[in-house]
Amino acid sequence: MNKITIIKNQQTTYHIVHNKNSNECERFACAELQKYLYNSLDVPVPIFSDKCPKRGPEILIGNARDNNLAHKLVGKSDEAFLIEEYDENIIITGNSSRAILYGVYKFLEAFINFRCFTSDCETYDKLNELVIEKNFTLHQDFTFEYREVYFTKAFDASFASKNMLNSNLAQLGPIHGGKVKWFNFHHSFGDLISPSEYFDTHPEYFSLIDGKRIKEHTELCLSNEDVFNLCLNKLKQWIKENPECKIFSIAQDEWMGHFIRMACECPNCKRIDDQNESQSGSIITFVNKLAKAIKDEYPDILIHTFAYQYSRKTPKKVIPDNNIIVRLCNIECSWSKSIEELATNNPQSESFKFYNDLIDWSKITNRLYIWDYCVNFRNYLLPFPNLTVLEKNINLYKKNNVKGVLMQGNFSFGGGGYLDELKSYVTARLLRDDAKPLNVLIEEFCNAYYGKESSKYIMNYIYMWEERVKNYDLWLYDDADSELFDDDLIKQSYEYFNNALDVCTDEVRKQRIQKLMLGVEYLYLVRLDLNYPNRNELIDQFKEKVIFHKITEIFERTELNYSIDVMKKSKYAKERENWYSLYYIMR
Repeated sequence: MNKITIIKNQQTTYHIVHNKNSNECERFACAELQKYLYNSLDVPVPIFSDKCPKRGPEILIGNARDNNLAHKLVGKSDEAFLIEEYDENIIITGNSSRAILYGVYKFLEAFINFRCFTSDCETYDKLNELVIEKNFTLHQDFTFEYREVYFTKAFDASFASKNMLNSNLAQLGPIHGGKVKWFNFHHSFGDLISPSEYFDTHPEYFSLIDGKRIKEHTELCLSNEDVFNLCLNKLKQWIKENPECKIFSIAQDEWMGHFIRMACECPNCKRIDDQNESQSGSIITFVNKLAKAIKDEYPDILIHTFAYQYSRKTPKKVIPDNNIIVRLCNIECSWSKSIEELATNNPQSESFKFYNDLIDWSKITNRLYIWDYCVNFRNYLLPFPNLTVLEKNINLYKKNNVKGVLMQGNFSFGGGGYLDELKSYVTARLLRDDAKPLNVLIEEFCNAYYGKESSKYIMNYIYMWEERVKNYDLWLYDDADSELFDDDLIKQSYEYFNNALDVCTDEVRKQRIQKLMLGVEYLYLVRLDLNYPNRNELIDQFKEKVIFHKITEIFERTELNYSIDVMKKSKYAKERENWYSLYYIMR
């Protein structure tokens, strides 16, 4: 017999079994398996621990019955898992509790076609039987050891866990097997040594620019021995106070988009940077020194730093220590085509420079991470058609030994950027190695999330913009007067949405379509002349829709009422007088 029947005609002889000493994540994995098998096949497969005697064939979770299959994962990552049929038993195990839970979700995906598209949209097949091939085996590990989808909707623990994201910012707890927990995972020099606390008494701790130490928009003087000692003490304090964290950020500051000279140019810092032909030289030298200072006491701790803006270029001499994460950021690139395509077509472009930086960093560090971007931060709702590019860039990172990826979209409390839900799902699938082709991912998402009757119009809308962007640049801070946008595309977008709404019979899905439609409404409204009749009233109506859909920001880190006021006073929403940032920190 080549197949084994687990469930048929609402009958089963199988039991789900966990080890008598299993933890809450492994027991949760059992409960999840039971729940979704019941939903699909109308059979409650019993659960018990291996303290009970065997009563028939079993689905063994983790090391239940002391099964011996975990040895097949030796040398793999902590998240590697396997599913195997063995002597009519099904074994789902892994190198950690989280891996075991991932194995359960993979089993459900493979055998009942389970998908979690969003936290409030899951699908699975309704089946009459569940069969598995005799000697079936499936092993999986991950190219990316760190997978962060930096979108509000992807922070949901259920979505993250079911899509195998180990995101620092996701609300994952012990029941999900934990996550890759960082402390202060972004810009941190100012947290280590604050200018407001130290500059007046020790200006030598901060950047020397044109012969003068600066307090505003400053970095640290990384060749100063006192700076090193203060940072080392602070780092050790962070480690002791945050035992759940494995990664600690020792990274340059950003100062909210001030693209000015900030890095220290004192003789000692400059000498290091000149020797390395990059201002990353002094940063890598500094974090290496910290890494060596803590390695004996904390051998498993990783230190994260940025290759970002002025520090993006690879140093010529210094090499990052083995426990250093270098995170390369592509904020200067265009998103109209993939990094590789843009680099090939235009050797003068920022994408060409980034491509070479990616290659160079991959040669000297064993933990290269990427911070990538997926939305227009200046105008969250504007169409930002980069799905094709997203897939190609992630594949590029895989080819170049990148070990971790963060894909940043709208991370505000309400979310709501262009195609946030779809991009979260697609990114999660691409980061976990087993994704279907992009067009298949888009179609299965749209069918489930917007409904099969409406999805063809939504997909027409998506692909219209994906095709349009091929001939234009696409930046993170475009306004509505970009050449990418024109009135004909706005009109066609409205037609697609109206057709989708006409055939939609489900109220929840209708509201999802209306929420997606806000992007085109925003684009239309801000392009109207200021003297257009009832323009302000139309914007007020738009605001009510935004609030109804619980969107809290339409400009990054900007209070909603201010943004609406800008829409009324400025064509294209470009003139943002007295703008201020709600610089909340994501940890």
